Amino acid sequence: MLLSENHSNLNYVSVDFSLNSPGICIYQDDTNQYHFISYIKEGQGTKKERAWQEDISHLKGVTLLHQPDWPKSSEYSSGELLKIKRYIATADILVQLIISITQTKQDYIISFEGSSYGSAMGTNNIIDMAAGAAILKERMLSDLDVHDIFTIAPTSLKKHAGKGNMNKSALWDVFLNNVLEDKILAKHPIHNFCVNEIGPSKKIPKPFDDLVDAYFLTDYIRTLKANTVE
Repeated sequence: MLLSENHSNLNYVSVDFSLNSPGICIYQDDTNQYHFISYIKEGQGTKKERAWQEDISHLKGVTLLHQPDWPKSSEYSSGELLKIKRYIATADILVQLIISITQTKQDYIISFEGSSYGSAMGTNNIIDMAAGAAILKERMLSDLDVHDIFTIAPTSLKKHAGKGNMNKSALWDVFLNNVLEDKILAKHPIHNFCVNEIGPSKKIPKPFDDLVDAYFLTDYIRTLKANTVE
C-alpha cells in the first residue's frame, strides 16, 4: 500500500538502528503522542550519561531497556552464528515492545534511517548493522500490518530539520530549540529533560543521539504524508 492511501489512526514507527543502542520513536494518530524506545547495551557512556539514562527510564512516554550480556566466541563460525541469534532476539524484543506500547498490530508506517557510508564505522560494522536492520524489518513485516516501509537518507533528515550538511551538534540544537515548532514534542517529558538537564553539547550523549534521529525521522514521514495529495 502507498503512503498516499487514506488510513485513519496510523502508527508511525521510526528506527535509528544500531547494534548497541537502537533508538525508536513512535507516533500514534489516535493518541497524538510520541513514545521513545531505547534498547541500549549496558555500560554505554560516561557515569553522568548512565545517570541520565536511568533518569529518562522513569519518564512518561519513554521506555529504556538494557540489552543482555550477549556471549562471545573466538571461533569465527560460532561468532557469526551468535551475531545472528543476537539480531533475531533484538528484533523479537523490539517488535513486542512496539505492540505493547501501541496496543495493536494494525496500520503501521515503518521508517529506518539509512546508513551513512561516509562514517568511520568500518565495512564489517556496516555489514553487521545492515544484517541486524534487515532482520528487524523482516520481523516487523511478519508480525505487524505494515502499510509501507521507508529507508530515508541521513541528508534528507538534516534537510528536513534545516540544512543537509548539519552535524550532530547542530541537529541536537534544532531539537532542543524545537525549531520545527512541534507542540507535541514541546510537552514531552524527554524534550523537557534534554533542555533542562543536558542542554547544548558538541558530543550528544547516548542514547539521546539515536532518539533525536528517530524523532526527526518520524516528523519527516508524517510531514511527507501530510503533504501527499490524497
